[in-house]
Amino acid sequence: MPRSKPVMNPGWWLSLLLITLPMSTSAQTNDAEHPEKLTKDQQAILQVEKEIFTAVKNQDARTLERILADDFVYRSPGNQEVAKEDFLKLSASFPYKIVSVWGEEMKVNVYGNTAVLTGLQLAKTQDDDGKERTSAVVFTDVFVKQKGKWRLSLAHAVDLPKIPSQYLPKK
Repeated sequence: MPRSKPVMNPGWWLSLLLITLPMSTSAQTNDAEHPEKLTKDQQAILQVEKEIFTAVKNQDARTLERILADDFVYRSPGNQEVAKEDFLKLSASFPYKIVSVWGEEMKVNVYGNTAVLTGLQLAKTQDDDGKERTSAVVFTDVFVKQKGKWRLSLAHAVDLPKIPSQYLPKK
């Protein structure tokens, strides 16, 4: 069966890449006020997310190739499923500058060799004309432990129609 090309509108691109960017040092994670309460695996998942964040921001497909499981899939309602190979191509050619990205309300649950990370991602991007746009996405990332390393196997994102008021810039 021939593989269809993914949709290429800017909102979809942003949503696609935002799912991989839910890490920031100020993000809430199960109990960010008390990181000592996080398990070793929860901490490892958050570290992998940080690596993903850096790789996407730098358009570093080599690092993403290492982190994504071979059967990696990205899903978003109303869009075609994107497999690892296409995801790597898209992440290396993102058409906008990523000014900043941060995660909120992040939670990690570990179930043996599977972990689920959920949260809210906010990102500010800048187009070629210098216009900035802030977007919000709720996400679920599923990790699997393979050969002792956590790998991202499934990423799911849903664009929010507006940014929750508590996360809007203070005036």
